[in-house]
Amino acid sequence: MILYVLGSIIRLVFRVVSIRFGYALAYVISYIGYLVWPRGRKCIRENLRHVVGNNASKKEIDRLAKGALRNYCKYLLDFVCLPATKPEEIMKRVAFQGWENLGKALEEGKGCILVGLHQGNWELTVAAVVLNKYPLNVIVESFDSAKLDEFVQSRRRRLGMNVVAIEKGIGGMVEALRRNEHLVLLIDSPNAGKGVEVRFGDAVTRMPRGAATLALKTGAKIVPMASVRRPDNTFLTSFGECISFEPSGTLSKDIRELTQTVMNSLEPYIKQYPDQYYMFRCMWPKATRDNCSKQP
Repeated sequence: MILYVLGSIIRLVFRVVSIRFGYALAYVISYIGYLVWPRGRKCIRENLRHVVGNNASKKEIDRLAKGALRNYCKYLLDFVCLPATKPEEIMKRVAFQGWENLGKALEEGKGCILVGLHQGNWELTVAAVVLNKYPLNVIVESFDSAKLDEFVQSRRRRLGMNVVAIEKGIGGMVEALRRNEHLVLLIDSPNAGKGVEVRFGDAVTRMPRGAATLALKTGAKIVPMASVRRPDNTFLTSFGECISFEPSGTLSKDIRELTQTVMNSLEPYIKQYPDQYYMFRCMWPKATRDNCSKQP
């Protein structure tokens, strides 16, 4: 409910003030948030410690953590304002690398799964792709608050996305792939005892098995994607080449190894832009985090 109210206030305020002023305000809000949000601050720091390694100083981790929260506040502002943004402005703000890989992934007629991490601004990226005439189906996790869920998902639908709630099962996902369309899925969801073990950063954690399972069972291609904010607040979105993977025939082994391959393709973007990694829940198991917290 708090997020819903905050989003509504932001939407009203930025009908009359500039986005530049909003970004300046995001600096202030993120600084205050970092000070008064001890649980989130702890998770951000622990996650970044795994991403950049134990050799990073406390000062460096603090700098990156504050940067991550600041960039996230700017992302929230972009998201709230996005439905009112003109199509030509969206196109100006997003540049693409590897655009041809979107078409190549559909050549076999089995659809494509675009897999990314919580980084940059994937809604703006998806809106720009839709404007370029590619239908996109986005896999989302519904919010507990019905008002907040409608607030968020209605904005995504208005941008031309076909929103598929993950709680409703895989039927909608399989249908999209059968239509030879793209699915968009962010893979870095903290899973506790679920998911498959992969090495990410400097330690082992767990990631959802959904993308690999869908690809193996349907024959869909997987394309890694990443979105990063540039200093002028435009975005560079990269689409990697289709991931090459030869199944062994043992499904559980193939799911684990394909998920690891996906993470290997995405990790360089997080290492290069750690202050744009928006993961405010702890990504690594507690034993690993406890060991990490003992480091300088």
